Amino acid sequence: MHLLSTVLAGGLLLAATGFIQAAAAELHLAGKWLTDETGQTLADPQSSGLTLRHGELVHIGDNSSAVPMRNILLRINPQTGQLIAPPVNITVASDLQNSCFAELLTNYPDWESLTWDREDDTTLVSVTEDSSDFSLSPQCAKRYSNTHSTPYPTLLVKIQTDKALSKAEIVAVRPVQFPAAARVGNFSNDGIEGLAFDNAGNLYLALEKNQANAPMIFVTPYTADFWSSADFIAVADSGFTLPVPDANNHPLNGLDYMPHPASSHPGYLIGAARNDNQLWIIDISQQQVPFVQTLDFYTPTNSHNCPAYEKMDNSSIEGVAVADNQVYLVNDPWKSRYPKNIQCQANAANFKRFSPLLFQLSIDPRWFIQPEQNGSTQH
Repeated sequence: MHLLSTVLAGGLLLAATGFIQAAAAELHLAGKWLTDETGQTLADPQSSGLTLRHGELVHIGDNSSAVPMRNILLRINPQTGQLIAPPVNITVASDLQNSCFAELLTNYPDWESLTWDREDDTTLVSVTEDSSDFSLSPQCAKRYSNTHSTPYPTLLVKIQTDKALSKAEIVAVRPVQFPAAARVGNFSNDGIEGLAFDNAGNLYLALEKNQANAPMIFVTPYTADFWSSADFIAVADSGFTLPVPDANNHPLNGLDYMPHPASSHPGYLIGAARNDNQLWIIDISQQQVPFVQTLDFYTPTNSHNCPAYEKMDNSSIEGVAVADNQVYLVNDPWKSRYPKNIQCQANAANFKRFSPLLFQLSIDPRWFIQPEQNGSTQH
């Protein structure tokens, strides 16, 4: 764990919605630059998805990345942040190359999250967001018109690999149909940004924000025949209470599952609120209110002319991966704001290359606080 300092004073935060949520003072996290096999920082991968499988992190970027970084998977050593193998190209199975979504899938899909099937470790699952540069044929548009969101549907995608993750092929697609009552809205760049499987066969989808400018979490059963159809998958509103205290932008941009120490509990979702520098710990059972963990992010300078670490002006966390009592985070270099991070000139080149960083923290037992009926907290 790389913590510059840790402040663990617990507290309560009263949201404008009227509920009380548990909160802790900020943790200060020191990052590691993501580097290639030669030790060079990665150039503009626009990190958007992260998962931990077989002891290594697997990374995916969106379609605003540099062209060499599009439509690939990166295998990363979680302790060093360095690639452990060349990038893995994502290809499309031959039987999908004439499908309704072939044009998008064979070009540069806007991948926004990554997870893996807990029953089949050769299956990775991703999701598309902004497909506004593509259009469906009239026949396909008619078939998939009832999205209750964008004209071009959000796509859940099955990426088949092998245990060694030496290949990656898209073999199945499910367009997503949102409930009309959720008022998701026609926002091409404010769609699904997080995916997570729990231990009970459910797949959760984190929406950045809806028409009310509020994030949401949807859920669908993930059954053995999930990928056997190309029809809509109708997701349901989870109804989860989320810690959105005001009308400002609080998008949810990453998601993963965290089991509870007690096996009888269904566990938690950990979401990244990127604009707030927060992790939201969300109780799937809804027996307790969300726990808010505020974070400060620091970059190493490796320079005698600067402090050892400098605080980031903007981090924009988008990837969350949980495993073995650890939480791994990767940031999405936001092109319009990333240069604001430049302080020490030793890091200027990395920020200008839009190089992301990897952060790590331990799961905090305080995240499992159970509120008493009177609103106070107990350990």
